[in-house]
Order: sequence, then structure tokens, then C-alpha cells
Amino acid sequence: MAERSGHGEPDERGQAGDTDGRANDGVAPTGVFELLADETRLAIVRELARVRRSNWQWAGLSFADLRRAAGVDDAGNFSYHLEKLRGPLVVKDGEEYCLRNRGLQLVGAVKSGRYTGPGETMRGETEFDCPYPDCDRALEVAYDDQYSRLRCPDHHVFNGTAIPPVAADHLDVADLLAVTMLDLREQVERARAGVCPNCWGPVEATMPSADPTLPSMADVGVPDDALLATFRCERCPTSFDLPPGACVVDHPAVVAFHHDHGEDIRGRPYVALPFCGIGRADLESEDPVRVSVDVRLDGDALHLWLDGETNVVEYELE
Repeated sequence: MAERSGHGEPDERGQAGDTDGRANDGVAPTGVFELLADETRLAIVRELARVRRSNWQWAGLSFADLRRAAGVDDAGNFSYHLEKLRGPLVVKDGEEYCLRNRGLQLVGAVKSGRYTGPGETMRGETEFDCPYPDCDRALEVAYDDQYSRLRCPDHHVFNGTAIPPVAADHLDVADLLAVTMLDLREQVERARAGVCPNCWGPVEATMPSADPTLPSMADVGVPDDALLATFRCERCPTSFDLPPGACVVDHPAVVAFHHDHGEDIRGRPYVALPFCGIGRADLESEDPVRVSVDVRLDGDALHLWLDGETNVVEYELE
């Protein structure tokens, strides 16, 4: 076979099927989108994606079966478009044509609505209150132009991330908030693991930040001495700052601490967790960097210490 899909298939060396080397040909991003600009070629990759979606297995269709599935009567015209896809998105394995992983991802993006429109607008209150002491407004979820925001109507945006339109089409406000926070936490954990949530390039984590900004909070200002962690991609312009507490939300000790107190923090936004606030962490030493974060519930406390790369190096239950 020509590609590894995660279930034991051989790698992309053209060892079977596409022995002419087309399976390994590189292609410019513009070339990929030009390939999918044709309805027949888009139908081909959609049908090949359909057979691969079952457990992401390595599977394909014969020429005849694929032509019927794509709804193309003219065999010559179909062959022309299929050959255009060979290499960049499709490989031939024996008598079957299979969609490469990059094609599977492209079809998923098309299905999600990322390239077809802004999606529906949604807005609604959540069960969480604005953290500002002089504010009695409930936080709201606002979704428009493929972006989901958690914000206070009287203050600013606390958290936000890009969500494809298909999510807003079938989720209510509570579920949209949960999905938004799940996506945000996955991005944070990926960055903490050294991988950019945008381009998958290498990310450098630095704490304390040399020049903290938190642009989403620019309207209320960030203290000059705010203790934050900066994550910066070395390949693309992605960079963002986080309070140290946001870096420990998914640590097993923190999750277990809340669970022991009858609380589930998996779907809660950062802004609803006091230890994630600005000013809730202390810089105990600079060489080596040692930052402390305290999580408190019902008179009990969990103390955590982080290094300059946001790793939890020690914790203690009081």
C-alpha cells in the first residue's frame, strides 16, 4: 500500500500501486485547491473519503465502483479527472483507488463549512457570572463569522476560538460553550507540548512573559507586572499569553482535587476557575524559574509549582 493511516498500513514509499513515484510528489497549496475546484474531482474525493471514514481504515474503490459512486457517466472524462488527483490526493493500491490522509482532512474541512460561508449567528447567556466584583451580568456565548466567544456584555471577551459553522448548526448555547472550551484546552495542551495549535510547528513556552499583552483584554488593561506565560510558534505568527493557572487546569492532581470536592471542571471556562485569574500566581524564583499556583476549595488547598516552560514540577495537597 502507499500510505500509513494509523492502522498498520505501509508508509508512503510507493512500494505498491503508484510505482511511478506520483504518490510522493509534492504539491503547492494553490495546486491542491485548484484540484478541488472541479465538481467531478470533488465528488471523487468525497466518495473515497466516505469509504475511509469507517474507523479511518485504509480502503478504496475500484475504477468502476468509484465512477458509479461519483455519478459520472463518461468513463473517459472520469479517467481524466481521476488522473489529475493521482499523486497529490489519491493513490492506486492494486485495483483500488484510495484517498490519502491529506485528502481526508480536506474533505472534512469542506464538510464542516469552513470554506462555504460564515454560518449562523448565535448568542445566549451561560450559567457563569462575570468575574468582576462590581458586575452582576451573566457571561454569554456569541458565535458569528465562524468564531465563538465567551464574553461579558459590559466588559470584554475572555475566551474565544474558531469553530466551524456545522458545530453552531446543531449545538445549543451550553453545548457550544463546552465545545469551545474543549477546543481551547486542546490548543493550550498542544502548545504546552511544544506543538503549534495552528500550523503544528515547534512552539517555545516562556514564563514569565517578557512583554505580556493579552490583546483580548486590552480594553481593561493588563497590569505591568502581570505574571503570564507566552507561547510562540517558530514557524508561523501564532503567539498567545496565558495566566499560569490556565496551564494546570488539566493536570491530574487538579482534576482529582475538584472531583474529590464534587466538582467537574472539564467543561468549565478558564474565567470561571479562580486560580486561572491574573494575579493568582507568584514568581518564587527566577533562576531557576519557579512559579506557584494555589487551587482552593472548601478550606482545602492544592499547591502546584511550575518551571519556566509551564511544566508542573511539584505539587502538594494541604
